[in-house]
Amino acid sequence: MQTIMILCGGESGEHEVSLQSANSIIKFIPKDRYQTIAVGISKTGEWLTGDLLFENEDDPSKICLSNNLIPAKFENKQLNGQPVDVVFPIIHGTYGEDGCIQGLLQLQHIPYVGSGVLGSSVGMDKDIMKRLFLHEGLNCAKHMVIYSWQKTKPTYNEVKAELGAILFVKPCNLGSSVGISKVTKEDEYRAAIDLALNYDNKILVEECIKGREIEISVLGNEVTEVSLPGEIIPESGFYSYDAKYIDSETTRLEIPAKLEKEIIDEIGSIAKTSFRLLELSGLARVDFFVEDDTKIWINEVNTLPGFTNISMYPKLWSACGVNYSDLIHRLIQLAIERSIREEALIRNR
Repeated sequence: MQTIMILCGGESGEHEVSLQSANSIIKFIPKDRYQTIAVGISKTGEWLTGDLLFENEDDPSKICLSNNLIPAKFENKQLNGQPVDVVFPIIHGTYGEDGCIQGLLQLQHIPYVGSGVLGSSVGMDKDIMKRLFLHEGLNCAKHMVIYSWQKTKPTYNEVKAELGAILFVKPCNLGSSVGISKVTKEDEYRAAIDLALNYDNKILVEECIKGREIEISVLGNEVTEVSLPGEIIPESGFYSYDAKYIDSETTRLEIPAKLEKEIIDEIGSIAKTSFRLLELSGLARVDFFVEDDTKIWINEVNTLPGFTNISMYPKLWSACGVNYSDLIHRLIQLAIERSIREEALIRNR
């Protein structure tokens, strides 16, 4: 039986989301194949292990690490002296999804679920990601980048003249809709800039694409497969953090999305292209807009999408006949396969 270390929590604004994802994985991982040990990284950076009691489970907004934990020492493929076969780093956002944890695990020569250092870091930075999309000729929204160090930031009227009156302002290096605002007027724009800069020193201002929100899941390494697409129909205007993780009743998910077959095929093809373009591994959720049921816009790729029981990534695979437990197993096996190939290269150097 293999030992899987579930690494969760972290110092980003997605700490609670990570705990929810980890809680689900621990519950549903195939117990006849794997045993789990959990490590939670606190909001101040401490690595802790023991019985990770996810308190207030009935209220996801208040899930937190238990206080009854001990320091975690992870070195030489061992956690506090216990051998670890694979790490499942389900840390969303900064210092988890951006290549930092992946680099640490790479140095330890231990298999881990998800993309490597390059794919994780490029996939995390929405600005760099979109530049690669455009270079590949993929259709994505016009955008502008604003840095915290800019003494003079563009005004709403300046941005409006280039991108339109309805805008989305978001941190470049964050996910789960944290720090994102929809803007339709000057005072909202100023507040949105301030909010996004609380989370990142580089923010993205995008034009609003008036289309249906479609998501698709990708699974694999060099050879990939895609799920059926799903549609997000939010009541609040866009798919907010609360809609994703706290109050799912405010959003309707339609799986599979009602789209023509040629549109479904094209979305799947673009998803595979973006997966290869960003040099991803294991898993990703690719988000699109479909305008007038004919024009496809790629929005972004999420390299470590939410893994809670109401998250889109596992729901899409479930609709394809891959249940949650089997999905976890396949991701672990993909991690092992990639690690074997990489270790062989190292031995040949």
